[in-house]
Amino acid sequence: MAKAKCGYCGKRAAKRFCPTLDKLICSVCCGENRLKNIDCDKGCRYLDNELYQQKVRKEKELNLLLENVPHSEHNDIFKNNVAASIAYNFELFFADTYINGQFNLTDNKVKETLTVLYYVVFKEQESVPDAFLTEVAKLYNKLRAEYEEELIGQVILRIIISIKKMTGGRFGAYGYLNYLKNNLHPSYIEDPDTHIMELKDGRKYNYADLNMLK
Repeated sequence: MAKAKCGYCGKRAAKRFCPTLDKLICSVCCGENRLKNIDCDKGCRYLDNELYQQKVRKEKELNLLLENVPHSEHNDIFKNNVAASIAYNFELFFADTYINGQFNLTDNKVKETLTVLYYVVFKEQESVPDAFLTEVAKLYNKLRAEYEEELIGQVILRIIISIKKMTGGRFGAYGYLNYLKNNLHPSYIEDPDTHIMELKDGRKYNYADLNMLK
């Protein structure tokens, strides 16, 4: 019995059913045209792997971008007063939004939103904005009228670095946001000369003391 030919190239043997084309296609055509020339059905089992691979590639690209942002103890972009001012605007907005219970914020949602914003603005990638991204984009546009766009981009990446350091593990899903709440928001600051970290069980430590507990 002759093997079915690929419904896309018409040359190679086909073993994968493509819901969009309603035909069998070969693995080569599937891999090369998935989400590019073929508008894949969301339920296609071959799409899951491609979406995962895209996520991995994007994470690697993001990590390379982060490596180029000064964030060491002796060379930190936040030591630049202008950069620090930009960051303050973003982070005070995040703290206020978190305290008011808007958008069901988590550290990861803030990180992902900043990542999408960066890629939309600086990599010209398209995205369908949700309500939170829309508000963050409004803030970005306001800052862009006052500060250099490239510096804002570097600050966005630097904030992402902060989030990655302050979330998960003993800090839980809100470590970064709790840090902003306790150290930036006027309603929660107890001592302006200390930096408070809050663990996922609600206990609070001076940042210096917490480092000693490691």
